[in-house]
Amino acid sequence: MARPLVVLVGAEIEENLSIRYLAAVLEAGGFTGMIIRFNESMESDAVVRDICAAGPLVVGISIPFQARARELLGLASHLRLAGYRGHISVGGHFATFEYAGILQDYWAVDSVVRHEGEHTFAEVCKAVRDGIAVGGIPGTIARDNGEVTVAPKRALGPLDDLPFPQRPATPNIVLGISCAPIMASRGCYANCTFCCIHAYTDNAAGPRYRKRSPENIVREMLQEYRERGVRLFVFHDDNFLVPSVAKNLQRCSELAALLARQELDGIGLVMKCRPQEVDRQLFESLQSMGVIRVYVGIETNSDEGVVSLNRGISPSQNRRSLEILRGLGIYCSFNVLIFDPEATLRGIQQNLEFMEQFADVPFNFCRAEVYAGTPLKQMLTAQGRLLGDYLAWGYEMRDPRVELLFRIVSTAFAQRNFKPDGLANLNMGIRFDNEVLSHFHSRARDRIRDEQLVALSREIGLDSVAHFRRALQFVAETDQPESDAVKRFTVQLAGSLARSELRFLPRIKSARREMESCVPREHAGLSGAL
Repeated sequence: MARPLVVLVGAEIEENLSIRYLAAVLEAGGFTGMIIRFNESMESDAVVRDICAAGPLVVGISIPFQARARELLGLASHLRLAGYRGHISVGGHFATFEYAGILQDYWAVDSVVRHEGEHTFAEVCKAVRDGIAVGGIPGTIARDNGEVTVAPKRALGPLDDLPFPQRPATPNIVLGISCAPIMASRGCYANCTFCCIHAYTDNAAGPRYRKRSPENIVREMLQEYRERGVRLFVFHDDNFLVPSVAKNLQRCSELAALLARQELDGIGLVMKCRPQEVDRQLFESLQSMGVIRVYVGIETNSDEGVVSLNRGISPSQNRRSLEILRGLGIYCSFNVLIFDPEATLRGIQQNLEFMEQFADVPFNFCRAEVYAGTPLKQMLTAQGRLLGDYLAWGYEMRDPRVELLFRIVSTAFAQRNFKPDGLANLNMGIRFDNEVLSHFHSRARDRIRDEQLVALSREIGLDSVAHFRRALQFVAETDQPESDAVKRFTVQLAGSLARSELRFLPRIKSARREMESCVPREHAGLSGAL
């Protein structure tokens, strides 16, 4: 008897673990989970054609954030217009909180799966298969015969109980090395006001932070190592570590022992952490395990940002974390939420000074956005400052000059900071490529190239800071925020940034070509930076 088909739709620049975990649970429950990528709006027609041709019992659409919510919800409407009559369910962080607006405005959607959806969505599919009403399944908000049923939340279970995510046959390749994303935990223990992970897990029925056992993690790594030849494991945990050096050392020691016992050697690891988790002894241990890149959640170094974003860190901890990693020679990068509702010109100057001090560490900067369910959204709502609607929340900074600065900077830096092929991402990528090359192809290690790339990162970082300071000075001096002079300055700043990029991009491309030429022939193949 053929297994019922369920289609899962979501963005997949790399392996999307959220829908791939769903697919694995569906397979275990007697369904065939088919993943269809939807990365850009121009793919909409093709995605609809593929779904209609497959004729699935259920379509699940992943909507993690509001940025593409209108587009992804529109896909459901497009499917109905194309004649699809099966069940359509949506899930993810955005849908978890904004279900009321979704079910009111998008009649194409039959149900919303809230919080972690593996078991909830599998039960939805079983109910549809068996002709049973979906309403009442824990973790759902469902529409049956026009009536909306809000079911209780589903309790979060142990992560070790989940099957490993469904994987594509061919992993991503970086300079001849197979790599794969992996999760060792879910949730977040911190209380940042802007964080969607904090909001998501705080709203769920269960612990805000859960870890997989070291044994379970290593079993998955061993499977990937043997079956797909994966050597580079990219941990996507928001909190791979916890705020305890002793506990972190113990967990890393257990992981290291298990990796050695399974003879999982010659591997590389990528991870994220918060600044206060960076300890020299700990990261020496992690480095010996194969850590080659660390994303450090700096987020802000300004006095008001630390308070308004409730970071629970200090500027000295920010500096210390990067100094330790720099001293150990571990490649790291960071982002700064340089604009937030309470940002001041003085605070922005503090963040610029920090970025200047660590210009050799690739960074990016942006605004703290409003995610559904977050304390930031609640605060702005209470203050009467929340703008837009559930499909596009926004706000203005309290200081009008900071708001003007944001509009200038977000426009002028649009290409550099916010495009996948923008200079900020290319800067991070080329440094990562160099670490992959040096770690996995030891004969290709080149101290001169290392120094040149660090120097290039420093030049790029200082260039971004210098251009930002030009905007800061303009805003501080202008007395006509709505004048044509603002528009002219913004265009001139964008042009100056573009011209400076013409100096940097050839050097990045040249370094990339030189690295590719160093990859041994037996490892040559498709490449892509993470």
